Amino acid sequence: MTRYAARRPLAVFAVVGLVAGLLALAPAGPAAALPNPLIGDGSVYSADPATLVVDDTLYVYAGRDEAGPTTNDFIMNEWQSFSTTDVEGGQWENHPALMRPEQVFSWATPGRAYAGQVVQGADDRFYWYVPVHEAGSTSVDPFGIGIAVSDTPSGPWTDYVGGPIVSQKILGNDAHNIDPTVYVGDDGRVWMYWGSFSRLFGVELASDMKTLIGTPTEIRGGVDGFFEAAWLFQRKGTYYLAYAANTAGPDSWCTPAVYHACIAYSTAPTPMGPWTSQGRVLAPVSSTTSHPAITEFQGEWYMAYHTADAEGGNHFRRSVAVDKVEWDDSVTPARMKPVVTTPIRDEDALPSPNVAPWATASASNQPIPTQYWMAALNDGIVRPNPLPPDMWGSYSADRPASQWIQYDWSEPVRIDRASIQFWNDAQPGSGDGVAAPASWSLQYWDQGRWNDVQNPSGYPTTTRQLHEVTFTPVTTTRLRAVMNAAPGRTTPAKYSALAVEEWSVGAVSADRYEPATTRTLVGEAPELPETVALVYGADRVAAPVKWDAVDPASYAKTGTFTVSGTAQGYAAGRVQATVTVVGADTSPDTAAPEVGIELRGPKGAGDWYVGPVTARVTATDNRDVRSRISVGIDGGTLTETADVRRVDTVVTGDGAHSVIARATDAAGNVSADATAAFRIDATAPQVAAQLDANARSVSATATDAGSGLSGLEYAIDEPTAWKPLTGAVAAPDLERHVVYVRATDVAGNVSTPTAITIPRSADAPMTGNVARFATATASSASGWAPVDNVNDGSTTTNWGTWPRVGEQWVQLSWERPVRLDRAGVQFARDAADTANAGLIPPRSWVLQYRDATGAWRDVVTGDGYGRSSDAPNEVRFAAVETTALRTLMQSWGAQEGQGSAGIQEFEAWAADAPAPALAIEASASTRMIAGKAYVTSTAKNDDDVAADLVITSLYGTKTFTNVQPGKTVSASFTSRKSSIPAGVVTVTATATVEGAQVTSTVEASYGAQK
Repeated sequence: MTRYAARRPLAVFAVVGLVAGLLALAPAGPAAALPNPLIGDGSVYSADPATLVVDDTLYVYAGRDEAGPTTNDFIMNEWQSFSTTDVEGGQWENHPALMRPEQVFSWATPGRAYAGQVVQGADDRFYWYVPVHEAGSTSVDPFGIGIAVSDTPSGPWTDYVGGPIVSQKILGNDAHNIDPTVYVGDDGRVWMYWGSFSRLFGVELASDMKTLIGTPTEIRGGVDGFFEAAWLFQRKGTYYLAYAANTAGPDSWCTPAVYHACIAYSTAPTPMGPWTSQGRVLAPVSSTTSHPAITEFQGEWYMAYHTADAEGGNHFRRSVAVDKVEWDDSVTPARMKPVVTTPIRDEDALPSPNVAPWATASASNQPIPTQYWMAALNDGIVRPNPLPPDMWGSYSADRPASQWIQYDWSEPVRIDRASIQFWNDAQPGSGDGVAAPASWSLQYWDQGRWNDVQNPSGYPTTTRQLHEVTFTPVTTTRLRAVMNAAPGRTTPAKYSALAVEEWSVGAVSADRYEPATTRTLVGEAPELPETVALVYGADRVAAPVKWDAVDPASYAKTGTFTVSGTAQGYAAGRVQATVTVVGADTSPDTAAPEVGIELRGPKGAGDWYVGPVTARVTATDNRDVRSRISVGIDGGTLTETADVRRVDTVVTGDGAHSVIARATDAAGNVSADATAAFRIDATAPQVAAQLDANARSVSATATDAGSGLSGLEYAIDEPTAWKPLTGAVAAPDLERHVVYVRATDVAGNVSTPTAITIPRSADAPMTGNVARFATATASSASGWAPVDNVNDGSTTTNWGTWPRVGEQWVQLSWERPVRLDRAGVQFARDAADTANAGLIPPRSWVLQYRDATGAWRDVVTGDGYGRSSDAPNEVRFAAVETTALRTLMQSWGAQEGQGSAGIQEFEAWAADAPAPALAIEASASTRMIAGKAYVTSTAKNDDDVAADLVITSLYGTKTFTNVQPGKTVSASFTSRKSSIPAGVVTVTATATVEGAQVTSTVEASYGAQK
């Protein structure tokens, strides 16, 4: 079983010839489809099969998968078996709960009942070699291989050795010692192989079936791509080693996705090699893991393997299947032919409006990262808890601002809806992981360019649910989903990756279809029409058809018969074609055939194509059903294909191309030459964008070596609403902005948008929750809960320190001082206080700010420090100006794992700016005149705006309007008394500053006058 370890450029010129028409017939399947999986109703799941033949019975031993529908782990507690005396009849008996590790092996822990094998020894007893966890093992990997023994194939089973015969401790290795396969030769010698994670070991066992002879050998050559699940057997003197291989990549002979495995095999003259790799025998199946067991039974060879094809199945709920192995004995050693799995799964055979399965899928990030699988987009499967190969995705080191996925159809489709399901493992704003798109849209190809669909019903971005978008019907051969990635808050911006589990496209319901017709000669299989016409009012749309296989008896004599099939996008039922069978015409044939060339491919602007072009050459003759067709490309030698109706030639490579074709009928009559010329530009322009940090603007240039540059466009913050780019693009304000730039060439190719971030200006005001402008750091963090989560604006992600305890802190730092008077911390919790485990809010915590000397000081507050995980625990405090704020926490737990600190979100709020003050000077004094005391006051407007000044004392008030900057006014007040006590004079200034009225007050004191 597989465990988990956490663009190709266009050729300058290439031509591929295809004989068309033959592909319209359903491929011939195996002689008989076996009823797979053995149990398909989901009542019992099984995995890791091993076969054994005893007399007239074939046994298949397997582990039992017990994982829930959303559990992504191998939950395997016991082994079971299946038996039959008639593989072709499909009558299998299930023998449940044959053995549990802890019940047979006193030294084993429960669970992890992984792949084993039963063999019959020379003493006629049955030996079951299984990997189990060794209880109390101090090894890094506690797996060991034990042996159970029984007198019958179905048990009861007992421990044969009393301990493992292979383990890390016994061998002194650091390998994953699982998946044993054992072979008992005709000479009584016993051989065992095992291993996983690309390490394979082999050794001979003594006749006692348990003692290792010598030191195991690690096999390093001749088993290309080995990952695990070895199976050793012998046929006609040659030894075969089948195994799960994991050589992944877009051009891999094994599998395109690293999570999946194929079954490969090697051959050798002896049980211990030397081995020679022979390639793949079973393509990747519907489960990520694959496991072979190959044996001869009743004169036929069979392979048992597992898939996820049973009802409710998935990668951890697998089911065993059995299919035939065919041999090619014309070579030495004999070659195993690729196994054809049955029944053949063909979703397209069912009438459906979903035209996605008929399309060729592509993406902007091809070749896509090997953990993903392009084919998952339109396979019709949405799993409850998917793994990366169940989707298209873009997570890699290069995560651009925009990505697209695309469908191309060989014939136009009339569509009016599409449904998409996004996947995520991170929240938007992190700039990492896989997040929901910030936005997305649908575009269709028409008149040489991409156009937004009209009147979309909406573009939801939530993940893990299927979103249907309806739009005004269009007829097209190409559809794109353009997704704008969610940016992080760093500068320059980093973007999260994107992922789509399934993308279906709905065809408009046709009024009807027009039955197709064709003819053939007696005894010749008909070439059925590739399409039927779907009727939409006055319009006709050609829809490809998958026809049923034709019974040879139908064309054995003259007459007519019908063939049924399934048409692309036609959901009303199956379609039909009428075939007329005619006899041979022996009269003289002097009429030459006619030949025509049809260019098929993604049409660009003018006479340009923006992708590979298929030159379809079709010959028609008044007598013959088929002709000899000759085709030449770009002046090259004509290549002849005999006995065909048409020939498709695929031409790739940017530049000008020409096609010449002629046809010759059976009588030797030669048609006139047909010619066609066209140009290809399949390469998008290249864009270079630059940031002028001082001007806070972006400029860009573009080049195109094909059809030439048509123009540049830009958009701000969202790659939508594009505008022509004629010069530098300036930020519209002081905030952070992302400028997107794209180029279009004359042929219609549009570059992937290039994103340049204009950072937030240092002059931009710090208001509201300024945590979003801060850099978060922490004392520690769990690998799956980074500190960036505390200020990502979402409470669905968190930072945590599990299993660490003790004093922990999270800090927000700003590049320039901020004035704060409030903060809120919402803690993370996944266990009650009494559980003493997981994430628990801290016992105590305090907010601290960094002062001008760099020292940390507690904020001054009268508020309490709460421990809620349902809402922010808000603390108000005396305003401070600082460059850093932190929460210092004392973990709940006293020991590791007993309650670690975690925060969902940390907010810090800017204090309201202090009211502006006017610059006013004031003075006051007393004096005595003619026996009366006076108070005299002066006021000076030191501000740079005119102000109204009001001087007030106990003895009166005087008002001065529109006092200009720098001017002084005076006022004298009489007390009418011969003495006055000391007092104050108040000066109130009022002015308009930046459109707002501002009032300031100052006081001036004076002494007593006696």
